[in-house]
Amino acid sequence: MRQGVQVDNKKLIDWKTDAWKDHGMVAWYAQRMVGNQGTNRLKNRVEVGLCERFAVGRDLLDVGVGTGRASLPLARKGMQLTGVDSSQAMLDECGRQAGNMPVRLLPGDVQKLPLPDHAFDTLISLNVMTHFPHVENVLKEWKRVVRPDGRIIFDIYSLDHLCYNRRRDVTLDDLIAQGPERFSMHLKAAEIVEIANRLDLAIVAVVPYGSAFSGEYQRPGMATPLQFQNWWGRQLDWIANDDSLLDLAYFLDTEWFGRLPLLSTGRFMAVLECRRDPEGNARWMQQQEQKTVLLGQKLDEDCLRQLLEAPQPNGLDTSLAQWRERFASHLGGARNRVFAYMLLSSFLQNADALSFEALAGAELGAVLQGWLNAESRDRDIAASVTGWHRQNDFSAALNMHDVDLGTAIEYELLRTLNVAGQREQAKS
Repeated sequence: MRQGVQVDNKKLIDWKTDAWKDHGMVAWYAQRMVGNQGTNRLKNRVEVGLCERFAVGRDLLDVGVGTGRASLPLARKGMQLTGVDSSQAMLDECGRQAGNMPVRLLPGDVQKLPLPDHAFDTLISLNVMTHFPHVENVLKEWKRVVRPDGRIIFDIYSLDHLCYNRRRDVTLDDLIAQGPERFSMHLKAAEIVEIANRLDLAIVAVVPYGSAFSGEYQRPGMATPLQFQNWWGRQLDWIANDDSLLDLAYFLDTEWFGRLPLLSTGRFMAVLECRRDPEGNARWMQQQEQKTVLLGQKLDEDCLRQLLEAPQPNGLDTSLAQWRERFASHLGGARNRVFAYMLLSSFLQNADALSFEALAGAELGAVLQGWLNAESRDRDIAASVTGWHRQNDFSAALNMHDVDLGTAIEYELLRTLNVAGQREQAKS
């Protein structure tokens, strides 16, 4: 790595560490964690659920414990919690929320923990590694305090996803150049394997998530990614108050995107075990590559079966028929159908890649597929007829008192062609 990047790294690490020492910022964060706005409710449910799913043993360490949102639920279930944070303000808030529970809270740095070797069965760290570029150094220190065969659980952003959606190679230099306020650390699947092998860590699971609140889905026909669309943000706001929509979003994040390769979402949860297993890590990487190949094909019943019926960590296996039945059970309301349609038809940059009938069954799948066909027809018609009135031969004749009459004609022509297309489709 170039010296300039190393200097930037130190400034970045210092800025990120100091930011959370302000009591005002901590109070804002604490309120945000318990608040019910936008996708915050979904994010907490997914992240805390993944920590609960993969945590093992009795002794738990939460690095960057913050308000304790991930570890306090585990402590309430009987795990013995130690929390470390560089911010005393965060520790104070965590202690307040812990109440009378016996938790130990210590000030400390993420890469210099004030704890003995091999003291914990599980180390969790939520929304911490995303702030720092020195991932391998941090993981080396975290491994020191975890017992053999114990687990390290943390989240980070997916570089595979970013490169896929921006259609270019995005580097660490590119990420750091954004400045400390905008920096978020990303990793590729291959980098996870390399780091795990160097540190004698075994990959138990790497679970993509955050489809609704993280990443960039470059939907066909849109100038900017789905996540940057204001109308999509308003749709997501319903998750805060609509339990049915929350359940659908949670199902898709954990049971659809959570079974796909890392390019499918903007974020993932890594679960690493403190033991050497280069062969197992290589098999995991091979599975990632195989799933990526499948996503490049038409996702028909055969492809879906390979993606959804693959063995899952912790025994959460399912058949395609079971999965389809569960998915269909979430599609009763129009709001849920619109959410599922937009999300699933956007994440691969190719709206025609997915067979909704294979995914949702004949009845509901036909509804979603009809939307997809109509949208595709709209794009085709628009591409063939829009803008013709701006050509030199027509623009002057269709301009009256600086009003472009061609726009009105274009709109009516689009409507006429669309209706005609629907009639032809109905006949066939």
